[in-house]
Amino acid sequence: MEEIKNISTILDKGINFSVDAGIITRLGNELVGRAETAVSELVKNAFDADANNLNVEFIDTDTPGGTLIIQDDGNGMDMNQLINGFMRLSSSDKIHNPISPRYKRQRAGKKGIGRFATQRLGTRLSIISKTSESNNGLKLSIDWNKYLTDTDLSSIFNPIQEIEVDFSQGTKLVIEDLRDSWSEVNIKRIYRYVSDLLQPDFLSDRSLVLNLPTTQTVATFNVSFFKITHGLKIPIANIDRMVLDNALAIIEGYVLDGRGICEVVSKRFNINDTIVLDKGYNFLDEIHFKVYYFILNYEWYESYIPKMEYNRIKDFVKDNGGIKLYRNGFRVLPYGEIGNDWANIEKTAIKTEEGAYVPFSNNNFFGFVEIIDKDGVNFDETSSREGLIENTAFSQLADFINTSLIASARRINSARLSEKQNRKKPNTTITDSDSTKNIIEKLRSIKVQKVDENDIIEEAILSLEGVEMIRVLATVGLNIAEFTHEIRQFIPSFNGSINYLLNQKLNIEAQHSLLNLKENFNRFKTYTAFIDNTITQNVNREKYPQDLRRVVKEFFNIFKNDFLDSKIDVAQEYYEYDLLTVPMHPSEWFSILYNCYTNSKKAIKRVHNNDEGKIRIVGGRENGYIYLEFSDNGDGIPEKNQERIFDAFFTTSIPPNLETNRNDYIIGTGLGLKIVKDIVTSYHGKIYVANPEDNYRTCIRIEIPEITTKELKVYES
Repeated sequence: MEEIKNISTILDKGINFSVDAGIITRLGNELVGRAETAVSELVKNAFDADANNLNVEFIDTDTPGGTLIIQDDGNGMDMNQLINGFMRLSSSDKIHNPISPRYKRQRAGKKGIGRFATQRLGTRLSIISKTSESNNGLKLSIDWNKYLTDTDLSSIFNPIQEIEVDFSQGTKLVIEDLRDSWSEVNIKRIYRYVSDLLQPDFLSDRSLVLNLPTTQTVATFNVSFFKITHGLKIPIANIDRMVLDNALAIIEGYVLDGRGICEVVSKRFNINDTIVLDKGYNFLDEIHFKVYYFILNYEWYESYIPKMEYNRIKDFVKDNGGIKLYRNGFRVLPYGEIGNDWANIEKTAIKTEEGAYVPFSNNNFFGFVEIIDKDGVNFDETSSREGLIENTAFSQLADFINTSLIASARRINSARLSEKQNRKKPNTTITDSDSTKNIIEKLRSIKVQKVDENDIIEEAILSLEGVEMIRVLATVGLNIAEFTHEIRQFIPSFNGSINYLLNQKLNIEAQHSLLNLKENFNRFKTYTAFIDNTITQNVNREKYPQDLRRVVKEFFNIFKNDFLDSKIDVAQEYYEYDLLTVPMHPSEWFSILYNCYTNSKKAIKRVHNNDEGKIRIVGGRENGYIYLEFSDNGDGIPEKNQERIFDAFFTTSIPPNLETNRNDYIIGTGLGLKIVKDIVTSYHGKIYVANPEDNYRTCIRIEIPEITTKELKVYES
């Protein structure tokens, strides 16, 4: 600390405040206590700067000392904005200019703590920024280690220079020597936090009108997170919103002239009610909430959703249950975090009017409260950004949410109780819960005139067996979908480990084993991508015209690595464009192509060594049909089997023996071409073994009716 020397001058002029440099560290720790808050402040700054896109990269962060890069394509900063904005503590710029210049966004930050967020995250900061009007960018370098206690703040200078940059406008923050480690799990957690930071677009239409930062506005604001380890870049995925579509009820509320209005909708329990709460909520002008209600007992989901989907719901609400709060489009913590009960839900024990227990805890609700208070008149955040000032308006809000949820949960559970009682009554009708045996016995008891009773029963039995088979196949499909969904998260990690090992100095045997591992893993990725693509397509049950060239191209892109690994040369040739079939499911064409390919692959393996396999795909239009010819140079199909190959369970695959290499066989079930034939004939198409061209041994020709001009106009309108 500098010693005071000229006391007489001080007595004449008086004294002013000085600032110890250690305040930077204290403000960083006290104003930004959590790493999630630090990153969210920097996200808000990008939004305020009219950015459309923001990329966040965590580089080599498995241990402390890594690097964080945050780059946006916003307005950028010139020299004046850097000096009087970023470098001026508690800058008043956002107070004087609360609306962004380009997209007229309501700015999220006004406390000026973004700079302290960078100090909280790492020890060194580089700001690289460029406006659209400037020729070069500016680079400001800050070493936070210089800001020590007993050092005058004004004595520390930070170098700034003009540099060339590789972007037209925006700001890039490079935060080095991170104070914390960031594993993939940690990054996913903060990505979910940042994703929650933006108000969900499905909450309210008010956000569109007021230019609030939802995930779907006119000026879109997209945030992408990546983890980079040893040069391998892994995107971080968000949670699946499909869980919300399976809520037992949706509760929405707002305040009109001081009265609370609450709407309850439940398809499951056939409810569509409006509840009025006349309690005088005079501080709640622009309030809206949307809450999804779950009862964590499979009894209420049975015959409604599969058990596997229920387990996903249970895990989701366990990790995310509660009521989140958004102010002017941005998330406010800690409301809705695990353990936070700001709406006093856990303190409430309720029953229906009939005396039935009502499930009522934060794990039963997943919801959002929207506050629009641009000037912070009724709802303002604390200086630490950790919550709102708990005034009269906040108390009224908590009461409104609590009272609305109590009334709604009672209404839902009264309907639940009524349904339960009706379920106990004797039922003589045929229901899905009846066993096949019981249904058959009931059918036998029915008196039918002028129709053979045995024929009806036989037809009913076959129909029931078909229904049971559909259920079995649906269960298998769900298991495959779940497996694929879960396995995808491991692929980036496997890739990273393999690529890391490839850069190490290994002996010859280890290198050979590693290359074999990589080859097999690429095949694994191919088939995972195929299943994932098929499941995604099946989610949408709508049929529409299929362009043969496009579906073959998509199939080729998925399986191109498998073509290379199997050393099969695949050629494509088309006669004419716009080869549009009648409306079909896209997954049906993938099934056709997949079965043709796997059959050809097996046939080629049986007779050829490496580099000799060939497949040729030809497409065109002929006599009102779109045709596809799938040819290979495998071992061919004997003439006596050319009709039988489309029969169920007929296969030419030879079971492997003990000496067969596991990589050299693919067992056939005899169902593939049967499925293909069923698909084709269901559209009044044709499939048969055609004469192959020279140098090929087998040709499967598929013909699907072409869409008519009249039909096409329906889909183009």
